Amino acid sequence: MSPVFTSSIALAMTIAPTLGATQSISVENLTDRNKAVVRAYLDEIAQSGNSIARERYFTSTTTFNGDPDLARQFARIAETRLAFPDLEMTIEQQIAEGPWVATRVTFRGTHMGEFAGVPATGRRIEYSGTAMDRLENGKVVEMWHTVNMHLLMRQIAEGGRPPQKP
Repeated sequence: MSPVFTSSIALAMTIAPTLGATQSISVENLTDRNKAVVRAYLDEIAQSGNSIARERYFTSTTTFNGDPDLARQFARIAETRLAFPDLEMTIEQQIAEGPWVATRVTFRGTHMGEFAGVPATGRRIEYSGTAMDRLENGKVVEMWHTVNMHLLMRQIAEGGRPPQKP
């Protein structure tokens, strides 16, 4: 083997682990950044109701559950906040892989205004939700969210109690 070829192999063997570590740190930083963006928009928009902040977190083509009209979703958030003015959201778990961030949340509040045709009951509520968000260049481009609406409606319409933790 030529000395140049041997030196090239030795150099590649030395650099390869470093490049691999750099790439994994890069991916780790990206997933951490994506998780932070999702936490921030959930706090500012879903928790605090600040829909003005949407330009900071979403693109002009962001979709919510396949719908490109985010105005409808922001209207639903506003309606929910009117019905449950003390609504709090707790992030229970968050996992990220590539451009996707999965977040499991719990909502807690008091039913103080009409919601889905049910007049205010003053009842405390607790229900869960999940969010799957895809990010590009630090902004959310796709959102797939679900909440346990059945449990929420049972609590306000039928007087069911929030689930008790063991």
